[in-house]
Amino acid sequence: MKGEAQLWQILNDKLETLRAGGRFQEATRLAETALKLASRIFAENHPSLGTSYERLGLLFEEQGRRDRAKPYLAKALRIAEHVAPADQSLIYRRARRLAYLCEVLGEQEAAIGFYETAIHAGSQLEPIAHRELGTLLNNVALIYRKSGQQKAAEPYYLQALELYEKQLGPNHPDVAAVLNNLGVFYTNERRYSEAEDMHRRALAIRTRAHPAGHADIAQSHCNLAVVFHSRGEYAEAGELYRRSLDAWEQLAASPPEDYEVVVSNYADLLRSLGEARKAAAIEGRARTKRRA
Repeated sequence: MKGEAQLWQILNDKLETLRAGGRFQEATRLAETALKLASRIFAENHPSLGTSYERLGLLFEEQGRRDRAKPYLAKALRIAEHVAPADQSLIYRRARRLAYLCEVLGEQEAAIGFYETAIHAGSQLEPIAHRELGTLLNNVALIYRKSGQQKAAEPYYLQALELYEKQLGPNHPDVAAVLNNLGVFYTNERRYSEAEDMHRRALAIRTRAHPAGHADIAQSHCNLAVVFHSRGEYAEAGELYRRSLDAWEQLAASPPEDYEVVVSNYADLLRSLGEARKAAAIEGRARTKRRA
């Protein structure tokens, strides 16, 4: 038994060398051999068996063979969940990997389940970067939104906001980014009062944190303008679009996507007010900027 365990370790060391050298087919064959050995010498939920499943799964994933990777990574996660005491960092890593993998494969329900496992494990780790957990929460919300389950998405956005505020304080620029995302969500849901509140809070934080004309401030001006525009409050929307447009034109030599959004929205607003010539002039400036 001891000799076989040593052999298993030697095989793993060698496959990692092959993997680092980009020799994936050889590494995969060696990983399959190591897994067969591990299945024979280790107990059903032994951590070393989980390691063999994980290494083989990762090798398949690195070669783009995601369907082959998933069952091995899933078995590795199940073993981690059954080991006592639970290694939350290991569960977090494996569940997060599986969530991303399932999302790429289009298996949205499975992805949500693995994301939730990762979020639960990650919330028990100290310290863990707020951005990591925030990204996972945001990913779950996006899956729900894309599948038409908007109400299910909201708690994940709110949980991300609570996490950021707890770790960073209420006036941090990263908190403003989460508020901005939540504001866009509420706008899409036509919950304009809540959207306005989120965007005003984000704008206030960004105005204190950044110099005038910063890209984040320009973004907040545009997003707040969209709220007013959607409610038919055109004077307020027009002023905010103008401020956002001016900032983007001074900031970027090459127009980003946010600039294009401002141009399109502002031009639509002006045309609805009968100012077609002004709208055309703004679009003309944008075309010139694209060619620059």
